[in-house]
Amino acid sequence: MKIYKALFRLTIGVVSTVSILNIWNIHSVKAESEINTNSEQAGCSNFVTGTYLATIKDADGNFASRALITLTKEGNLIVDDSNQGGISGQFNAFTTSQGTWVCNGKKAITARALNFSISNSGGSGIARNDYSATFNPKTQTVEGTIELSFFGLQDNPLQGNGPSGGSFSFTGQFVTAR
Repeated sequence: MKIYKALFRLTIGVVSTVSILNIWNIHSVKAESEINTNSEQAGCSNFVTGTYLATIKDADGNFASRALITLTKEGNLIVDDSNQGGISGQFNAFTTSQGTWVCNGKKAITARALNFSISNSGGSGIARNDYSATFNPKTQTVEGTIELSFFGLQDNPLQGNGPSGGSFSFTGQFVTAR
């Protein structure tokens, strides 16, 4: 009889523990599904995320630079540009651009990224890049525009517009593992 009572208590304990764990799992899945209620955002992010090797051209269509544009599934944007070292007499070096992106339709995004200028003379500022891009999931390519604006280091680049640094276009190819 003592063995049956012990087994019964053990069974109750195991069932209770499993039930509690299942309740926690239900809540975590529910929380994740509530975050992705916008099916357009979820559908867009399924094929735009990843890294693209881009060619950037100025407003006249002249080559400006190459860039690696990375879009994470969580909505982060990271851009490394071949001109980050600066060009003597034209502009100072600048940091990697970081920001966020959102779907703007089924095959398009809008994004905003910030970076800091680095000057040997001690001056510094903030640049804001506003992106608009369209993706082709079949060819794994992207094309879009970038609007560059400049701000003082103590200005808020998220409010209003600073002086224009120019308009650029870009095309890019998805970087694959093979």
